Amino acid sequence: MATRVCDIAPSLRVALWAHGRSRSTAFELAIAGEPSIKIFHEQFAMAYCEGKERICHEDYSRGPPIPGYRYQEVKDRLEKTSCPEKSAIFMKDNAGCLGGRKNYKYLPTGYIHTFLIRDPKASIMSSYKCALAECSRMGYGVRDVLKYVIEVHRFVENYRLYKYVTNELNLPAIIVESDDLIRNPKETLQKYCLATGLSFSENFLNWKPGNLHHFPDPQKNPQVLELYFKTAIESSCFQPLAQSHINIDELPKEVKQYIDHVVPLYMEMADNK
Repeated sequence: MATRVCDIAPSLRVALWAHGRSRSTAFELAIAGEPSIKIFHEQFAMAYCEGKERICHEDYSRGPPIPGYRYQEVKDRLEKTSCPEKSAIFMKDNAGCLGGRKNYKYLPTGYIHTFLIRDPKASIMSSYKCALAECSRMGYGVRDVLKYVIEVHRFVENYRLYKYVTNELNLPAIIVESDDLIRNPKETLQKYCLATGLSFSENFLNWKPGNLHHFPDPQKNPQVLELYFKTAIESSCFQPLAQSHINIDELPKEVKQYIDHVVPLYMEMADNK
């Protein structure tokens, strides 16, 4: 049976895996600024938090399971979506939302795997601020803040997925340090495009604020946007974020221990950026 033109999907598919507070949404919105690229926003995060098989703690769920977000359904969508009018398909997700090694079978095939990292001292500080705000809003106690920091940050899961892709699948993994995006966005994105096969576009450097048409509807929830995405969705280019008002010495002991745990993992990935 002859393949119809409308069934032909772009041969180039790129996955960006990230941990919390790594500026991954800004990265995604930069790529989304180029209309010739099809964007998938956090499909596995939807499965993790909102799907019928959701893994996220019940307190973080926002209602009945949403159809279409079983893990296998997400994998199928990422692999089988046909966009002949697009030059490439780009997906961004939090590696932790795959749900651990038992769910690596849902890793979509046919994608070039790339990883975004950010210095844990900065990214965990940002996660801690989110945790304080969310736990205060939900009436949780101090002990819940640490749990929420790890839930938001998930650097370990990003590292483990990187090791799985490189050591067990024997696939190349392209690593980007988000500070490089801030300091030298054009050069960094040109290198990223050279490594992945994406065509570089000046649209990656300046984009329209609030370009959220590709977000799943639950992630357009005003509370979700305000807590996690506000700075990114109001942005139009890469620029330094304001410095945190929280001193690292003021962090709880457990949070500082978590930073000490993930810094060596970050350093290993940063050495291969």
